[in-house]
Amino acid sequence: MRSEASSDVFKVWLYVAASVLLGAWLSPLVYNAGKALAEVSSAKQTNGALEWLADRCRTADFQDFFTASLLLFAGILFLPMIQSLRGRSSRRGEQRLGKNPRGWRQIAAGFLLVTMVFFLLATVLVPAGVIEWKNPGTSMTRMLLSNLTCAFGFAVFQELLFRGIAMGIFLRAMRPAAALGMSAILFALVHFLNPVGAVHVFDPDAAGVGFELLRKIAVQFSDPRVVFGIFMPLLALGGVLAYARWRTASLCLPVGLHAGWIFVNGILANVTVATSHPDSILGVFSGASLKQGLVPLIAILLSGGIIRYLTSTDAPADTAA
Repeated sequence: MRSEASSDVFKVWLYVAASVLLGAWLSPLVYNAGKALAEVSSAKQTNGALEWLADRCRTADFQDFFTASLLLFAGILFLPMIQSLRGRSSRRGEQRLGKNPRGWRQIAAGFLLVTMVFFLLATVLVPAGVIEWKNPGTSMTRMLLSNLTCAFGFAVFQELLFRGIAMGIFLRAMRPAAALGMSAILFALVHFLNPVGAVHVFDPDAAGVGFELLRKIAVQFSDPRVVFGIFMPLLALGGVLAYARWRTASLCLPVGLHAGWIFVNGILANVTVATSHPDSILGVFSGASLKQGLVPLIAILLSGGIIRYLTSTDAPADTAA
């Protein structure tokens, strides 16, 4: 591992740690600011953007503000982190992102692959009694457009960050297998910080409550159901996305796959509901949503196998892992 490249790997992890610690520390301030905005907005008329933000703050709980605080400080620290990177020279055999003449086709293929796999999965789980259909409570067209916009917006942003910048740094510093593994772990850990399940705090105004929530999230690693039901699917997804980026030397396929994951889970969250108890056997196979459990984990790995087959002609020349 080259010294400059290893220094940049350390800076990536330092950036993540600093964003989490600052976000957790100041999350009560973000919570109070959001609730104050909601209160002011209810007392007088504001413009459209502020009204939308106030409505979101009015219904959000502390966990939502905790996530928003982490994202806020990640954005604030992003530019200083990028400017501090030094290992810009490439080593022999390093894989760089290049022009992709089949980019749009790969985006569409990745999106359709994940969407079809998970919709087929839902049609199997309904007669099995694991989930059941429900009324979405909104027009299907509006729901589809909203989820499609959010899916591609978040997918492009996250792929630039995780597979574009972070994984590029990892590939400069280590062999492909290690870089893919580290990229998957980073992706899973960051997304695991989004509070899941029954992770709550009693007093969102108390000093240090962000660290209390952070500790409760960390304690979840002692629960095998959470590890295998929530963290492992995230780890598998991060690995598949990293593999797709390395396999094609492009972000197009990962963007399509990631957008498909966000889109199909957003749609299914609106039209299905889990019928199995979290502590039951069925709950182990599929949790509160199709993001959780062994079934989505298998579906993600199956998608990865299909990707390997579909990209056999796109494999990089240096396939040493």
